[in-house]
Amino acid sequence: MLDTGEYDVPQGHLAVVVTHLICRRAMEAIPAPEGMELQIERAMSSETYRRLFRMVGRDWLWTSRLMLEDDALVALLIDPAVALYTVRSGGGPLGMVELDLNRSGIPRIAFFGLAPEATGRGLGHWLMAHFQNMLFEGGAEAIRLDTCTLDSPQALRFYLGTGFEAERREVRVFPDPRALGLLDEDAAPFVPRL
Repeated sequence: MLDTGEYDVPQGHLAVVVTHLICRRAMEAIPAPEGMELQIERAMSSETYRRLFRMVGRDWLWTSRLMLEDDALVALLIDPAVALYTVRSGGGPLGMVELDLNRSGIPRIAFFGLAPEATGRGLGHWLMAHFQNMLFEGGAEAIRLDTCTLDSPQALRFYLGTGFEAERREVRVFPDPRALGLLDEDAAPFVPRL
């Protein structure tokens, strides 16, 4: 545990507060918006996954999957306990939902995000309702999800409004993905690079 106080973050690193959330019942189902579809991805290449991951997570400095070597990422993508879905309109991806089904009875939404051009259109509520209903109908006791202070300023409010409750918080310090060359220098302009 950290003592009360202030702590220096090393040069080239970021510090975030992660809020761990849990949902114990599904919100009411919402019909799919016209022209939108969900596609489960069963054989996505690591290169295609990284493009999708950057498209959705670049402005929020999503990093974890970008740091994996190809073999580790491919192993994750073919793991039967991982389910990857893309949100599509007109054939092109607009977002992604990655589920971690490893925990018996308590699956986790590992990644939930839309490309910038897809936000503000009600897609998030439709997606969350769909996955909550799917998971609870499949026998989930609860659903876990994490968000952090680098996510969209609306993210935590959105998750709380869709039935999640905060369980605990933690602080994480990690290398800035821009300093590592995993994301371009212009990513997340609201987060100054040190």
